[in-house]
Amino acid sequence: MPSHPMDGRSIFQDFASGISLHATDAIEMADIQSRATLQPGVSLLLLLEGAVDATVEGTAIQCNARRGPVGRIISVTRPTTLLRTSTRGRYVRKVTLRIPLAWFEERGCGDPASTLSRELATFLRTHNSVKEWEPSTGAVRSAEDLLARSADGGVLASIAGERDMLNMLADALSAFRDDEQRPMPRHLRSRDIVRAQTARELILRSLDDGLHLPDIAEQTGMSVSTLQRVFRDCFGQTVMEFARVRRLEMARDLLDRDGLSVGDVAQRAGYSSPANFATAFHREFGYPPSQVKERARRAAIAETEQV
Repeated sequence: MPSHPMDGRSIFQDFASGISLHATDAIEMADIQSRATLQPGVSLLLLLEGAVDATVEGTAIQCNARRGPVGRIISVTRPTTLLRTSTRGRYVRKVTLRIPLAWFEERGCGDPASTLSRELATFLRTHNSVKEWEPSTGAVRSAEDLLARSADGGVLASIAGERDMLNMLADALSAFRDDEQRPMPRHLRSRDIVRAQTARELILRSLDDGLHLPDIAEQTGMSVSTLQRVFRDCFGQTVMEFARVRRLEMARDLLDRDGLSVGDVAQRAGYSSPANFATAFHREFGYPPSQVKERARRAAIAETEQV
């Protein structure tokens, strides 16, 4: 029996750019688990229909397209085992791209000084990182075209395939764009842009203090409603969402560097309980805070052994 029996269509194709394509439009025929080895780099999953249930070194990769297409971005820095669970009778339509780490390095994306995103540089350097990605209509269209196109369609089909994969990749990487790199809407007055940027800096300087909306509005000379509108127009997030994500990023750094307990970090991040913090952390980053602690512990042991 094949390691992953499916009834339908699968495409496996390597492109000249170094990117590999695996597309599936099929029904899973057995309740089994299959293994594959991920090489250093990024795996980009766009699930069009069905569900995916997998683990990468204990990190769950679970998504369901019941409410529409969904995406996941997975980064590994060393050869890593992917364990995937199939469910008999489940229909799956998905496109997976595998981009080697060298592809990003050649383009300077792994450099912390890269103009693309500091968050992406960190993501690429962190083993077994997972990020949710909400694919755009254009990315979904590209995935559909990749599924529909024959793998042996000749040079023109290969060129079109490269174009569609790069469209998907560009859409996924936009999830890593730093807020200060977001182009400002043209309808906003320069005064409003300056005030929104001031509000952003106040939030970043006050992550530990829990600065409240009325305080930010007062210090930037806006009403609360104007602050919320202008901030959302400038940065694509509400003030509270921006602060929430930045506190979680701060928490991740504390867990990774400072050796604090999950409970201590949860309190620093403004959560009333470690359980609520762990849930929010996992939802944002795709892995639990305990995994960051364990990774930091192993790195410290390795450093000690090298001395």
